[in-house]
Amino acid sequence: MGLNGNLMIDPRSGFCKANSTFYSKRQPLALPSNESLDVTTFVSSRAHHGKTAFINATTGHRLSFTEIWRAVDAVASSLSEMGIRKGHVILLLSPNSFFFPIVCHSVMSLGAIITTTNPLNTHGEISKQIADSKPVLVFTIPQLVPKLGDSNLPSYSLAMKLIHFPIPLPNPQS
Repeated sequence: MGLNGNLMIDPRSGFCKANSTFYSKRQPLALPSNESLDVTTFVSSRAHHGKTAFINATTGHRLSFTEIWRAVDAVASSLSEMGIRKGHVILLLSPNSFFFPIVCHSVMSLGAIITTTNPLNTHGEISKQIADSKPVLVFTIPQLVPKLGDSNLPSYSLAMKLIHFPIPLPNPQS
């Protein structure tokens, strides 16, 4: 058992029985000294000088902060051209992927609202979330489109293929 402060952490699993928490087995990374620096500001500040931001554990594909920022800008521009504005709600139904933070940052950069739903949710649970949040557009993957049921929401595939083009969007709810 390794020690992390006063905690006994299993070096093989990273699990600490004292607080039932899993800790990373990797060495901590140096973080920016400004504790109030949020992720969006950090990504857009380019203080990272193009370093790797994400690594796909399955494929080994890497995305740099610069590539993420370009993707966020491109998606936000496309959403803006489609009529997405402050107050609109966008649903994200996706497993973890590079697309998740790109879509989230793109939506938030426009002042729109992102609502995420777990791909393991049932059609009924997702329908309830759609009824509650009233999204005007959904990002998902082709395999999860059936979970949207008869919602008739305009959908954009995270495989970067348009499923069906959105109809004119309503004004955001007050």
